[in-house]
Amino acid sequence: MLCGVYLYGTCLKHVGTFTMLKFQNIQLIQKPSLEALIPTLHYPKPESFSRGECALNPVRFFAIISVQRSGSGWFETLLNSHINVSSNGEIFSVIDRRNNVSNIIQTLERVYNLDWFTSASKNECSAAVGFKWMLNQ
Repeated sequence: MLCGVYLYGTCLKHVGTFTMLKFQNIQLIQKPSLEALIPTLHYPKPESFSRGECALNPVRFFAIISVQRSGSGWFETLLNSHINVSSNGEIFSVIDRRNNVSNIIQTLERVYNLDWFTSASKNECSAAVGFKWMLNQ
């Protein structure tokens, strides 16, 4: 059995596109200061240990925001292979850590103050510390 539908249409009225260009005059009021271009440095003071000789080294913060099956686990393993980078995994996988804003802030403070203990924690001379947050959580 052979079945098919043939559609044929004609456009009786041609619709044209007419674009009108407008130029805007943009006036620069104030140039950004150089201080705004310098990233903020953080010097955490953990409560559970002393950073010792690394106390004067700044720590950068990061977050891996991802969805499942996107390669974020591989990327996190790659980050953790560096001696001065500590990625703490999915810290919000436990519901109690993400059920309200105050718990989220408390969890973030523990992670970013280097007071979060996981197998990936390399606390003393960390140059970067962060975590992974899945978008469905």
